Amino acid sequence: MFYAKLALGNLRKNQRAYLPFLVSMLFLVAVNTLTQIIVKNPGMRKLPSFMSAMSMFNFGMVIILIFSVIFSLYTNSFLLKQRKKELGLYNVLGLGKRELYKLMAWENGFSFIFVTGVGLLVGIILGKLSFLILKKLMNSDTGFVFQVPLAGIGFVALVFAIIFFLLFLVNCLQILRTDPIQLLHGGKVGEKMPKSRRLLAVLGGLFVGMGYFLALRIESPISALLWFFVAVILVIAGTYLLFIAGSITFLKWLKKRPNYYYRTDHFINISNMIYRMKQNAAGLASICILSTMVLVTVATTASLYFGQQNTLDSRYPADIMLTAEHQSDELFTAVAQLAEKEDITLSEGYQYTRTNGLLFASQAAGKWSVVNQKQYDAYNIPTATMVTFLDLADYQQLTSRQMTLAEDEALVLAQKGPTNFKQLKLGEATFKVKEFIPDFADFKKSEGVTDTYVVVLQDWEKTIQPLLDSWYQQADFAVYRRPQAVWDFDFSEKDLAKRHAFGVQVQQLVRRNFGSSTEGFTGESKDAQRKSTMAFTGGFFFLGIIFGITFTLATALIIYYKQVSEGLDDQERFDILQKVGMSHQEVKKVISSQILMIFAFPLLVAVIHLAFAFNMIRKLLLLFGLTNWHLFLGVTLVAVVIFALLYYLVYKLTAKSYYRIVER
Repeated sequence: MFYAKLALGNLRKNQRAYLPFLVSMLFLVAVNTLTQIIVKNPGMRKLPSFMSAMSMFNFGMVIILIFSVIFSLYTNSFLLKQRKKELGLYNVLGLGKRELYKLMAWENGFSFIFVTGVGLLVGIILGKLSFLILKKLMNSDTGFVFQVPLAGIGFVALVFAIIFFLLFLVNCLQILRTDPIQLLHGGKVGEKMPKSRRLLAVLGGLFVGMGYFLALRIESPISALLWFFVAVILVIAGTYLLFIAGSITFLKWLKKRPNYYYRTDHFINISNMIYRMKQNAAGLASICILSTMVLVTVATTASLYFGQQNTLDSRYPADIMLTAEHQSDELFTAVAQLAEKEDITLSEGYQYTRTNGLLFASQAAGKWSVVNQKQYDAYNIPTATMVTFLDLADYQQLTSRQMTLAEDEALVLAQKGPTNFKQLKLGEATFKVKEFIPDFADFKKSEGVTDTYVVVLQDWEKTIQPLLDSWYQQADFAVYRRPQAVWDFDFSEKDLAKRHAFGVQVQQLVRRNFGSSTEGFTGESKDAQRKSTMAFTGGFFFLGIIFGITFTLATALIIYYKQVSEGLDDQERFDILQKVGMSHQEVKKVISSQILMIFAFPLLVAVIHLAFAFNMIRKLLLLFGLTNWHLFLGVTLVAVVIFALLYYLVYKLTAKSYYRIVER
C-alpha cells in the first residue's frame, strides 16, 4: 500500500501539473461517450436517410477516437516534462526504476478510475442535453429517444484503459532511457541555439504554395473532392516546416535589427524564444492547424444547416415533379383529383418532354463528344458536360416566347459554363447557335457540379430522337434514348406540414398505381424531401459543433500547457531579472508581448489558410447542393469572429497564469 499512498499524495500535491491533464482526459472520455450514445441509439434507424446519418456519425466517432489517442500522448508529454525533477529526486533518494514503474502504475490506475468514472457520468449528462439539441436540429419527432447503451459505455472504458496503458508504457520508456541526474534536471533542459534551416523554410513555403495553388485553381467540384486531401496534407506539412524552420530564421533576423532587439520586452522575448523555438514551433504549428480545423468544420457544417432552403431549391425547382417515359393524362388527372380531395391548391402545372441529363466530354467551348459505355465505366472523361435537350414547341410553352428555328439552328441556355461559341458541335452533328437564352421554368442558372447546358432544337421526332438513336446503341446508355415526360406543380398552400403530407401521398400514388408499369413513372416532392434534408444537415451541423468544441478545447489546452511549461522554465530567469531591478509592470509588459507574439501568429496563419481554402470548400459544398456562396461567406466570417474572441479569451487567461508563475 506504500506505493498507493505515495501515488495519491503525488496526485493531490501536484494539482498544477495533473489537473489540466485530468480535465483534458475527462473531456475526451465525455465526448467519446456522447458519440457512442448517439451512434448506438436504435432511433437512428428510424430517421429519414438514416444510412447517411449513420455514416456521418460513425466517421465522426473514428475521427474523435484517433484524436483522443494523439492528444493524450501530447498532453502526457507536457506532464512528464514537469515531473522529471520529482521522479529524479525519488530515484536519488533510493527508489529504483522498478519502484518508479510501480509508482507510475498506481498513479495511472487512480487517474484512469477518476477520469473514466467522472467522464462517463459527464458524457451521459451531456448526452441527454445533446439529444434535445440533435432532435431539434434533425427535426425528429418519434423513435429518437435517449438511451444509455451499455455496450457503448464498455467500449469507451476499454479504449481509455488501452490509452492509459499506452501512456504508462511511454512514461516507463522515458524513465528507462534516462539516468537519475538527467531526470533531476529534466525540467530545466532547454533547447540549444538552433540553426537557420533555409532549405526547410523554402520547402515549407513551396508545400504551402502548392496547396494554395490547388485550392485556387480547382474549378470542378469533382476535382475539388479528389484534390482536397492532397491540398490539406501539403498545407499541414508546409505549416510545420515554416513554423519550425522559418520562425528561427525570422527571429535571428529580428536579433540583427538593433533598433528592435535592444528594447527590454523584445530583448527578453527573442532571447527566450530563439533557444526554445524548436519545441515552440511544433506546438504553434499544432495550434494553427487545430484553429484551421475548427474554422473549416464549423463554417462548412453551419453553412449546410442554414442553407437548407437553398439546397432544396437547387435540387427541386418545382414543389411537385412527376416524370415518365411519355405524357400520361391519367397521371396528371390523378394528381389533380388527389389535390382536390386533400383541399390543396396547386398551380395549373405544365407538361413538357425533355431528355435526361446527357453526359458529354467537352473538347472545347461548344464542341462536345459523345461518351460511350466503355469511357463511362473507366471514368475516362477529361472534362464532363451535362446537356438536356428540349424541342421548340415545349420551350415556347414554358416561356410563352414565339420563335422559329431551322433544322441546323439551336437555342442554348448555359446554366453553368462558357458562352463564347457561335457553333455547337455535338459528335458529328453541327448546329448554329441562334441565341443564348435566359433561364426559365425548371432550368435556372446555377453553380452545378459540372458545366450544364439546355439545348433547344427544332423538333423532337425529326431532330432530337434521330440524334439519340445515332449516339446511343441499345447496350450503351439505353435510358438516354428514351424521352422524359415531366409534370411540375407549385403550391399555393403555406402550411408546411400539410404540403409535406400531400407530397408523401403523391409519391405513394405514383408507386401504387404507376410504379409497376414499365414506363418508369417517378414522383418527387420538395416538401417530402425537406425532412430528410434537415436530418442530414442537422446531423452534420451537430457533428461540426462537437468537433469545433473538441478542437477548440484542444487548442486552449495546448496554449495553457505551453505557457505553464515555459512559465516554470522562465521562473528563475524572471526572478533574477526582478532582483536586478525589473518592475512588475515591466514583467507584465514582457509577458503580454511574448504571448501575443507567439499566439497571434497561428491565428493569423489559420485565417489565411481558410481564405485560400474558401474556393475549394465552396466547390465541395456544391456536391451537397449548396449554391449560395454568399451565405457560406457570411457564415465563415461569423465563425472567424467568434473563434477569434474565444482565442483572445484564452490568451488573456494564459497571460495571467504565466504571470502568476514567474512573478516574484
